[in-house]
Amino acid sequence: MTGKGDRLFAQPHTHEKMMKTTPDNIQHVSVLTDAAHNLSIKDWKLSSEDVGGEWANTSWSITKRVLAGGRQDGVEVIEVNNGLLSFTLVPTRGFQVWVANAGSIRLGWDSPVKEIVHPKFVNLAERGGLGWLNGFGEMLSRGGLESFGPPCDDSGRVYTLHGRINYIPASYVEVRLESQPRPRIVVLGVVNESLMFGPQLRLTSEVSTELGSAALTLDDTITNLSDQPQEMESLYHANFGPPLLGAGAQFVAPVKKVWPRNARAAEAGMIGWNQYTGPHGADYTEQVYFMEVYADEAGGTAALLKSADGTKAVLVSFDIRQLPYLTLWKNEGPAESGYVTGLEPGTSFPNPKPTERAAGRVPKLVGGGSHKAKVTFTALRSSGEVASAVETIRGLQRNAPQVLTEPE
Repeated sequence: MTGKGDRLFAQPHTHEKMMKTTPDNIQHVSVLTDAAHNLSIKDWKLSSEDVGGEWANTSWSITKRVLAGGRQDGVEVIEVNNGLLSFTLVPTRGFQVWVANAGSIRLGWDSPVKEIVHPKFVNLAERGGLGWLNGFGEMLSRGGLESFGPPCDDSGRVYTLHGRINYIPASYVEVRLESQPRPRIVVLGVVNESLMFGPQLRLTSEVSTELGSAALTLDDTITNLSDQPQEMESLYHANFGPPLLGAGAQFVAPVKKVWPRNARAAEAGMIGWNQYTGPHGADYTEQVYFMEVYADEAGGTAALLKSADGTKAVLVSFDIRQLPYLTLWKNEGPAESGYVTGLEPGTSFPNPKPTERAAGRVPKLVGGGSHKAKVTFTALRSSGEVASAVETIRGLQRNAPQVLTEPE
C-alpha cells in the first residue's frame, strides 16, 4: 500500500531540502510527515511484496498507524520488521523506540505505564518537575536536548526531569530503502526543540536496520539552529527488563572508573554493583552508578546486559568521542512497580545541569554547529554470541577498573 509522499526511483531527482538528489543506492523514499508542507500520512504500509528484486528475498514490512483510546489516543507509531528484528518507533514522542523484539528476546521492560502516552496528557512540570514519568515505558528514551537529569534551578531557569525532547512530535518523517552496502531500512525523523528566548536545537535521527539482522542503529545529529553558541546535553536512556534482567543477570563493560551517584547508592556498597539480585520488595531504592570506560583506537566501545544463564544479551555499542560517559541505573524493585535497568551513554552524567557544567561536562555548540552520535543495539541470541561479545569487551579492558566507594 502506497500513498502521497511515496517515490520509487529509477533515476536521481530533486526532493525537497532533506534530499536534494537521490543516490543510486536508494531504492525507495516515502515522506510520511512534513509539517512545512502540511503533510501527515496516518495509515501506510510497505513490504517485501511491494518492492521486488533483492528486496523480495527476505520477508519484511514497515507500517505506520495511529493508536486510539485512553492516553495513547492520536499517537502515531511506525512498526518495522526486518525479517528477524521488529521494533516500534514513535514519531509523536521524540522519535523514540518503544520496544524491540528478536525472536524470544524482548528489548524493553514492563512499566506501570502501559500505553504510549500522548504528549498532550503529560505536564512535565507536574510533581515538582517529575511529569516526564507519566509516560515512561519505552525501551529507548532520549534525554535532552537543552538538559537532562533531575529537576533543578539553573540561575532562575527551571529544568524538568530529563528535558523536553522525549515529548516533542517529529516535524518530518521519511522512510528509505537503501540497497548498498547491504539492503537496509532507514527511518529518518526531525524533531525541533525551539522556543522564543530559549533553546533552538534540532534532532535529526536516522534509525536503521539491515534486513535479517538482530541490530538497530541510531545515527543522530543535534544542530544549533541559532547563530549564537548554545549548550546541549544528550542521553540515551536504554531500558531493559526480563527476559534479560533477573536474579543472576550481569552488566559487562570495559570499565576504567566507576563510582556511586550519591550517598544512597554508596550505602548499598560497591560489591556486586554490576550484578542483579532482584526483584526485591517495596523497600528497595534505585541504585545509580557513573563510569568512564575504555575504547578501541577509533573510540568504539560497548556495554552488555546478559541473562543469568548467559544464553541471551543486549549489546549497546557507541563511541566515547561522541558519548564519553556511561550510567548504569538499577531499579530492582517489585515487578509490578517497574523492574528495570538502564544502560545510558551520554554527553554527561544525569546530574543537575549546574553540577555537570561545573565539572566541564556540558558541551556547547557554536552557532550553526552540530554534535553527532551513533548508538547500536544488538540482540545476542545464543551463548556463543554472548561469550564472543563478552570476550571482545574484555579485550578493551587495559587495566583493572578503579572502583570508588564514594560519589565524586
